[in-house]
Amino acid sequence: MNSRQSSAVLWVIPAVYFVFVASEFALMTHMALQTAAQGRPVVVVGSLATAMWVGIVLASTRAHAVVARYGHARVFVAATALACAAIAGTTWHEHIAGWLASAFVLGLGGGFVWVAGESWLAEAAPAEKRGLYVGLFETAVGLGLMVGPAMVPLLRWLDVPVPLASTALMLLALLVSLPLLAFTAPARPTVQAGTSADTAADAAAWRTLMFPLLAVAVLSGLMEAGVSALLPAISMRLGMTLESAAWLGAVIGAGSALLQPPAGHLADRFGVRHITLAAWLVVLVANAVLLMAASNPLQVLWFVGFTLGGVGGAVYTLMIVELGNRLSGARLVRAIGWLVVAYSVGTASSPALGGALFDATGLHGLASALLFLSAAGLAVTYLALTPGTPLQGRKPPVRVS
Repeated sequence: MNSRQSSAVLWVIPAVYFVFVASEFALMTHMALQTAAQGRPVVVVGSLATAMWVGIVLASTRAHAVVARYGHARVFVAATALACAAIAGTTWHEHIAGWLASAFVLGLGGGFVWVAGESWLAEAAPAEKRGLYVGLFETAVGLGLMVGPAMVPLLRWLDVPVPLASTALMLLALLVSLPLLAFTAPARPTVQAGTSADTAADAAAWRTLMFPLLAVAVLSGLMEAGVSALLPAISMRLGMTLESAAWLGAVIGAGSALLQPPAGHLADRFGVRHITLAAWLVVLVANAVLLMAASNPLQVLWFVGFTLGGVGGAVYTLMIVELGNRLSGARLVRAIGWLVVAYSVGTASSPALGGALFDATGLHGLASALLFLSAAGLAVTYLALTPGTPLQGRKPPVRVS
């Protein structure tokens, strides 16, 4: 892939993903709020998000093999088409069982798009600006998270069905992705399986690099995407209107949109470990504020949602930067696939478990759990990413390929 193609990849992939996520979360917000308005338990609302994330997990576990066989571009475009078909199916009915199935298939498409696009972009980005470019990619995701929920009250005012508008947006994402078929990712030599040197290299990479990152990614998923799925529905139970709850979802997306590039840029300058620790401290403070205000939380929900959506998401961004600094080729795709799996395990379990916890204990119980998890994230980062390990600081990239 020449430099012109590399530059195009750095911009086309974020553009597609912005439209993809906007379409996805407009639909998911619509289904969640409609389900809550029907008086169903919050655990049922959370199950919609869980179904989507289960699809993402399943796709991510196989993404490295599929990309190795068909290439980044074809997987990216085909998965976008699959997501488009899943969203189109929701225009025909409003049955919860059908919505769960559509959310699951949407997650399958989203998982393949996520791993193929993010690994391609992480390798195409210049090493000295990788944090910035990965941050810009995550900003595109955050903008989609912001625009998607914000579309819901606007479309209701215009009397336009949300599933129909989401289908049109996903068709646009598919059209924008088509030029990627003309590009090819950098060719990498095939790794010969079974040699002791390759086996030892893989074992060392997973022991010193991947296991700490996977633990942090699970906790990041619990903080960020799980909260973005739950807080709007919870706010309705606490007295917000449906329109205000949709705007709260947009505020959560705004946090993710605005805070990713600064996090990536700071990681380029000061190192991943230091910025990740700072991010967990901010998340810890936000959850402490939510717990203290749990009896009258409507005002602080905006601050908490913005912070967890942005700073919680920045933790995941920093993990991708570290992988891009240290891995390449097939190993990078595989590593990002498993990082997405770990992150998705957190996001898939958080909505349903958090909804059940809220139903049983109210906001005090949920906020206490979030506070405990953010403290765990801080502790894991501090203990696992200690000075002197291969994950500490911003050093010259070490390629394991």
